[in-house]
Amino acid sequence: MGGGLYGHRDIEDERLKEWIKTWEAENYIHFFSNYYGVGMNAEFKDSLAKQVELVKQASSSITVSEDRYLFDEVMKYMTPEMFYCYFRYDSSTAYCGNYYEVLIEFADELTKKKLIKGYDYVQTGGITLEKNGEVIGHIGQMSDLFWHTFYDQYIVEDYGAIEHARNNDKDITLQIWNDKVFENAEQFYKFIEQILFECNVNLGFGFKMSRFENESELKGHTSNTKLCLSNIELEETPLRYFNFANYTKIPRHKYLAYYQVIEFFFTRAVREARFPKPNELLIVKYIATNSITELEVVTWLDDIKSRGKHYTEPLEKYPALFPLKATEIVESVAKRIYLIRCSLVHSKEAPNDANFIPNLNDEIIDKEISLIKYVAEKVLYKWSNAPE
Repeated sequence: MGGGLYGHRDIEDERLKEWIKTWEAENYIHFFSNYYGVGMNAEFKDSLAKQVELVKQASSSITVSEDRYLFDEVMKYMTPEMFYCYFRYDSSTAYCGNYYEVLIEFADELTKKKLIKGYDYVQTGGITLEKNGEVIGHIGQMSDLFWHTFYDQYIVEDYGAIEHARNNDKDITLQIWNDKVFENAEQFYKFIEQILFECNVNLGFGFKMSRFENESELKGHTSNTKLCLSNIELEETPLRYFNFANYTKIPRHKYLAYYQVIEFFFTRAVREARFPKPNELLIVKYIATNSITELEVVTWLDDIKSRGKHYTEPLEKYPALFPLKATEIVESVAKRIYLIRCSLVHSKEAPNDANFIPNLNDEIIDKEISLIKYVAEKVLYKWSNAPE
């Protein structure tokens, strides 16, 4: 049990066989169609189903000697699309039987220098993970399994010929090959967070969970366009908040910076509205309703089909994601923004039904960014240089 480049060799043979048996050919066919965006006739679908069956037969019939590994042998029968279809636990985690591998990154330059050596020839160190005296995982160089699972995320050249390349200087992973230490996905992610915490407080190594940026795969364009500048002179402080939100990559910081644009005008709004007993939600609602119209919100929601669905349907797990209502839609926008802000800032222990979003759940916060950015933009234009 060494981890690193050959970490996948810690996959247990029997767990591998049982896992491959669960593969549904229909899932592979569906994935293939969506991934390449092609229609398929019955003959082609049948050929894909046979590919899956071939791997199942190989995994159950191959016998390996003590110095060989079943996964290495079975992998020879797999297509790249099988890795994409079956091995992706989420957008940045590979999974196979008892084995999990998560993409992480260095949180600081000092940690990077503790593990990465060299310039012309890169050498990567590693951290062995033990629990109750048993080696259960490793932090360091990614495995071949992870490389194959996310191969399409490592495209570095797409002009005529497509080239893929590892970036050993950047892409490191956290490998776990004892899945008895957690029971479900929620416990798995919690366990990963605890490992990163203990790495920091016990070893002084700083890591954070990472993910692949889909934008890196987009083809570039030589854009030539025109910007017509506004005659409105925007106030400097909220303008800087807005620009900070634009360039920071941390979703939580991004959300709160956009909120600060709105918050900057609180005192001005209270004086204008003459609230007898102002509270923050009341102020946010006042600023929003005086910055944006219901028609503008509805039009914005309708611009992208999935956007309207996301913002208007209730989500039981996260009550803070207050669904936008057809009546008083601007006020419901204000309430949703305010509740999410509270859930990010107030991290105290709360009952299960409280308005709470885990601070570092980037996937949830990411989906909320476009709404608060839209509102912050309207507020900045409307309230800049308004009478104080």
